[in-house]
Amino acid sequence: MWAGLAKIFLLLQIVVAPVHSIFTLELKNIDNKNIVTVQSKLASENLPSKIDNDSLGVKLTASSAAVMDKASGLVLWQQQADVVRPIASISKLMAVLVFLEHNPGWDAEVTLEETDFVISSPVKLVAGEKVKVKDLFYASLIASDNNALLALVRASGKTQAEFVALMNAKAKDLKLTKTQFFEPTGLSAKNVSTANEVLVLAKNAFAVSEVRKTASLANYDFTALSGEKHKVVSTNKLLGSFLHLGPAKTGYIGEAGFCLVAEVANENNQEILAVVLNSDSNDNRFQDLKALAYWIFQNFHWS
Repeated sequence: MWAGLAKIFLLLQIVVAPVHSIFTLELKNIDNKNIVTVQSKLASENLPSKIDNDSLGVKLTASSAAVMDKASGLVLWQQQADVVRPIASISKLMAVLVFLEHNPGWDAEVTLEETDFVISSPVKLVAGEKVKVKDLFYASLIASDNNALLALVRASGKTQAEFVALMNAKAKDLKLTKTQFFEPTGLSAKNVSTANEVLVLAKNAFAVSEVRKTASLANYDFTALSGEKHKVVSTNKLLGSFLHLGPAKTGYIGEAGFCLVAEVANENNQEILAVVLNSDSNDNRFQDLKALAYWIFQNFHWS
């Protein structure tokens, strides 16, 4: 029996809990989209179980989506979750993980250069400013500022090609076989992954204290060493909603649509990671993730 179940899980590429769990699996088809639900029961661990297998989830504008139980890594719900898609600025989660391994120091000074500027800066950074590494890090994650991220890459002492090679090497270390990076910011549609692999990336990134703290902030103010004042505002509109939201990362380019990955907890402090890729508008990516998280907490219980 276990051999047969193992083949099914491998075929569907589902993340599963330890082998001593008991699973039931249903494959449903809704609007021509395959949706997998997994139910598990384990006396010795606090794993989620589906309350009603007839409740199949919510209709999303996102093309791909998935939800993972944070503690066990068990995927609770997925829709087109192994389809490879551009992930836009969600790429920055991998970029900051690599940067932290080559951080010259939070107080190190970086002079912004013309080569750092590839697009207008939401933080209104300009060439010639002297900024601390810490402030660039916060701007990169909170406001998803591409120019700040490129300045961080330069501050790491690596060329952009070397840095991207390290991002891809870390993806390999995390066994993200469908994840590939072409550049560090996410502006390229060649930066790709899947919903399921984004969950693994986010789980690892959000486990790092510096990333967790920064990606949970709604805003951040700083004064550059050269005197300019800056206000950093989060791109995450779910902050302040009814959800118990943890760290999150948004992403958008035309080819990727509107993307979001976030950690969410319920009132009993059960935590999930949820991702939506290619939602059809800025507002709908937040509505998609909010509806999905709410449905999970209404339809699963942790025993």
